Amino acid sequence: MFDGLEINDVINPVTALKFLKSEPRLLLLAGEGPCLKVFDHGTARLLDIERIFESQAVHGITTTEASTSSDDATGITLLIWGNRCLRFAQLRDDATGGPPEIAIFLKQELQADDWILDVCFRPNGSDAVIVTAQNVVFHIHYAPGSHQPTLSRVADGPKSMLYSAYVEWSGDGRVLIASGTVLGEVLVWSIADRLFEADAALPAHSQLHYRFTGHEGSVFGVRMSPPLPNLPLKGGKRLVASCSDDRTIKLWDVSDLEAAEARRGGRIDNGEAFSQSPDDQDSRVSVGKCVATVMGHVSRIWNVRFLVSSNRIDVVSFGEDGTAQSWQLSQISEVRNALTFSGLDCLQLIHRQTYAYHSGKNIWASALCQRQDGSHIITTGGGDGRIVSYDVNQDNDIKKGETFTGRWTMEEVAASTEATATSGASGKQASLYERVFDALAGDWIIKREIKSALPTYPSGIFSGKAQLKERPPSMEKVDKEYLYAENGTFNADQGLTFQASKQYVYTYQRISDTISAYFVKPEDGESIDYLFHKLRFEESSGLSNSQNRRDGHVIKASSYHLCVKDHYTPRYSFHFTKGALHDWKLEYQVKGPQKDYVTEAFYTRDPKDSNCDPGEMHNDHTSMEGRATKPDQVLRNGSHTQRDDFKSYASLNQSTFLVTTAQGKVVIGSSVNIQNESPVSINGSPRARWELIAHEEALKSWSITTRAVGSNLVLISGIDGVVFCYDSADRKIRPAFELRRKAAFLYAQKTNEAACSGKGQAGIEGRRVLATSVGTPEALVFDRNESRRVSLSLPESFIVTSACYVEAINAWMLGSRNGALALYDTLLLPRDQKLECSFILQHVHGEDAITVIQCLPEQKADQSVYILTAGRDGQYAVHTVTAAQQCSGQEFTILAVHRATPTFGPNIEGAAFDQQTHELLLWGFRSTQFVVWNASKNMETMTVECGGAHRHWDYLPRRDGRDGGTFVWTKASVCYVHSQACASHQVFQSGGHGREIKAMALSPVLAKSDGSTNRYMATGAEDTSIRIWSYDPSYVPKEVFKCLGTLTKHTTGIQQMQWSADGQFLFSAAGCEEFFAWRVQAVPFVGIGAVCEAVCAKVSTDGDLRIMDFCLEAVNCGEGKDHEQGSRDYCISIVYSDSSLRVFNYTSHSTRGSHFTLLRTGTYTTNCLTQILSLPQQNTSPPTSSSYLLTASSDGHIALWPPL
Repeated sequence: MFDGLEINDVINPVTALKFLKSEPRLLLLAGEGPCLKVFDHGTARLLDIERIFESQAVHGITTTEASTSSDDATGITLLIWGNRCLRFAQLRDDATGGPPEIAIFLKQELQADDWILDVCFRPNGSDAVIVTAQNVVFHIHYAPGSHQPTLSRVADGPKSMLYSAYVEWSGDGRVLIASGTVLGEVLVWSIADRLFEADAALPAHSQLHYRFTGHEGSVFGVRMSPPLPNLPLKGGKRLVASCSDDRTIKLWDVSDLEAAEARRGGRIDNGEAFSQSPDDQDSRVSVGKCVATVMGHVSRIWNVRFLVSSNRIDVVSFGEDGTAQSWQLSQISEVRNALTFSGLDCLQLIHRQTYAYHSGKNIWASALCQRQDGSHIITTGGGDGRIVSYDVNQDNDIKKGETFTGRWTMEEVAASTEATATSGASGKQASLYERVFDALAGDWIIKREIKSALPTYPSGIFSGKAQLKERPPSMEKVDKEYLYAENGTFNADQGLTFQASKQYVYTYQRISDTISAYFVKPEDGESIDYLFHKLRFEESSGLSNSQNRRDGHVIKASSYHLCVKDHYTPRYSFHFTKGALHDWKLEYQVKGPQKDYVTEAFYTRDPKDSNCDPGEMHNDHTSMEGRATKPDQVLRNGSHTQRDDFKSYASLNQSTFLVTTAQGKVVIGSSVNIQNESPVSINGSPRARWELIAHEEALKSWSITTRAVGSNLVLISGIDGVVFCYDSADRKIRPAFELRRKAAFLYAQKTNEAACSGKGQAGIEGRRVLATSVGTPEALVFDRNESRRVSLSLPESFIVTSACYVEAINAWMLGSRNGALALYDTLLLPRDQKLECSFILQHVHGEDAITVIQCLPEQKADQSVYILTAGRDGQYAVHTVTAAQQCSGQEFTILAVHRATPTFGPNIEGAAFDQQTHELLLWGFRSTQFVVWNASKNMETMTVECGGAHRHWDYLPRRDGRDGGTFVWTKASVCYVHSQACASHQVFQSGGHGREIKAMALSPVLAKSDGSTNRYMATGAEDTSIRIWSYDPSYVPKEVFKCLGTLTKHTTGIQQMQWSADGQFLFSAAGCEEFFAWRVQAVPFVGIGAVCEAVCAKVSTDGDLRIMDFCLEAVNCGEGKDHEQGSRDYCISIVYSDSSLRVFNYTSHSTRGSHFTLLRTGTYTTNCLTQILSLPQQNTSPPTSSSYLLTASSDGHIALWPPL
């Protein structure tokens, strides 16, 4: 489209966003620089890129509501603007009959008289209105058959300079405009839409309704709400929200536009907007007052939007600090200071959530879309070039199939466990719904009546028999299964009679406590085909509070199924008498284009059935109270028992977790599986099933739990040192071994070899277990064979906080509370079964506890082993561990190859590698929030407000490639569960720094392990970070650059960077004399690994000089007989802002450390040195530090400095 150089890949600030519903999918339009990008919102796939303007960035996008036609295309009309430029386009979305195709047809570019702030199309029309920075309204008309749109000036608003505007073509015969001025005013005015007709004459009848004052800075964003019939105001209908340079958000009531217009009684006087005091203002204008004010963000607020649902109003603000924040509008019960505003109650904005998904500064663009279920999608684009999208459900925190949060008190858990307490040989008591399922087994006599409203579908009566025959479950996670088969005779009302049969499969899943019905495959009539429906029981159903029928109880359930275009609504009624299922009824209401009928089937027990009295529900129910009569088996916090509280947690899977209590109870909690259905809310919390597993006196008042790595075995220990194990395979708890004192730390992991049988410690076969006791200087290991105990002698003041057994090098690695890492060689085990520490490395994570030690996946035994560590210093690191065989054992070498600080910090408590994507997941705490961080994507995936780190909690990642997981914790003696099936937000493009890039450096060509080559690009910006990108021109026109990692040690903006000639080192300079040496290399599962090896000492007393430039030369890198193996030397010359030059020698050594040594110092004049180059002498091999230096300075001269 444009001649000249073309850009292969670029990351620009995202300055415009717009949702476009193009059935059957939702499109996202994004303005990035002069280009328009089109994404499929469901898949986040980029569909098309089109350049809109030659040099002007896109600032806004609006669309028509319906498709239009032109000579060359049929589609949706777009109007795109930036600065004064406008351009019509038509978008055609061919999403049928093959791969979806996006086509954009551009029209001729137009120029307005001033900066365009907002644009709005006429409803169901092709013309639009435009508001400019001079508060002037233009009309733009584009006839689909014409080639040139027309632009005409329609009306002038109050004379003022605007920073923001909002225009709306309302349905009451006018165009409404809300304007935010440079002087902090908000103006609401309108013009009649009849003035946009072709024969309309000017001047327009413009009406100023309100002038709002109160902001102490310029108004950067203004937005008018839709009509709000449920607004908690006395008669309030509409609000205007504004945000300002003063960091405040204000809401203004504009419900009474007609009354305000009547008070005016005339058209706009263009001098009114500059009135300097209330006394100078025209009394005919409604000044109005603010109904709600809140201060938010840490810097300026650029824009505001309304989120409106059936019972709640929220305001979302977007700021310079790179965050979006949501605020809930609520009514203050008592009017403060006894003030009322024009008869209205005072409102308040309550902060609900902060969305910090961008780096750097500024969210420039936002778009909102409301789903049919009332939830909203928010998409934001920032100065970092990142586009993210996330869901907001105002009604509650539960999002069907994706996310839910539940809370339970100990009293609620006690009430539930009384109905599911273990007893007798059966091991546990079935739930109500499971007992309903069990009672269905056997033979039934069926009579079904069909009533059809359409003559094409017959009515009549079916009579026959039905059987629900139990068989082994044919699906995973299903506990019980029936094959349902019926046979009989159908007698149609028209006189037709024929034999009929049908089959279904009914299943019961204990984890979700759910009964499901499935269709069977027609070819065999037995195999499960696909889901028909799931029974959802009414909350009132149950033996204690159900609807009475004769001398029994009726338990009801219902469901829904959509089959192509036919809607099926089944309703079940189960009638129990004396605890047995006496009969049941199944009704269907079916509606569709060619179906409209109701069926009612009655099932009665076949007298010939041997299971004529199944269920025995009355026995289970009536004996429950007697079965749980021991006082120590009661969980209630009543007056006759001691108070009980939740203690430690261990997650078993995404819907089940184990929890111990202060009274020594071990309870299993199971919530609904969020992959399959949304939780059923009971008293505001999702449904859960609680099962009392055991009560142990040893677990009273204090207990710790840990889940074995790679299995569902849980170790539990209490006050007396006895360690129990719970295995979910048999759902039993048993003693495993005993420590000398109270356990302080427990760890277990699977072995790579077959389990060995042993005596005395049932349940821990095939696992390595390590435990420490309070006050003892040793760690006990139950290794390979349960009958053998190995004692690891701990170094002085070494308190174990993490552990891992490394199979590849036959060694235990232990992390301590003070940041030390210890290794124990188990290859040659002494006879006394006691091991001394083979190697200890101090300050691996400063003076803070090491919380994570893990082996990176898929490692070979003949290579150096990569180990991941993380700690409460807020850093994670990857180390290579090498074991050299010696006569007395193994000699270990540990070298850090990567160290990074995620932004969520400061406490990292856990880590895992996703099994599908091999991405690194970290989790920990930031202030009062629990945060999950995807280190490979450099993004947060879960944020939960939990109160902070000082509480009992556990987290289990999903590891299915979707960044989901389940977090369980205690807060104020209440158990909470937050579970996500996927990440909290979706990233459409990753973006970059978000601040000014001051330095770039391209590495030399580097060889990969697979024989290919690559180059790395390093960029440094004012956000103080360094990003390293992979560079592959063959990816054109897609991503040429892909961010591999972010380095965050600098505290000031980056000024200069250079790679070493071999590409193994990156040197960076920033303000305040910061000069760092980074060792860079590829690391499996991490991408690019970087470690700051050394920091050059500051040269001035205050440390506030700027490093203007530097140059480097490699010196004797691995060459010469006197050069030490593993060492590299570089001569680095640096010029500073005080006119000084310093030459350093940098020595890098893999084991003895790295350091800078000052070689020489020079001073130029009082002028600032700005550039420096190294001029190597001719015929010097190998390279040395004896090179001439060439500098340039601010006085316009260059200088030559002699070599050393």
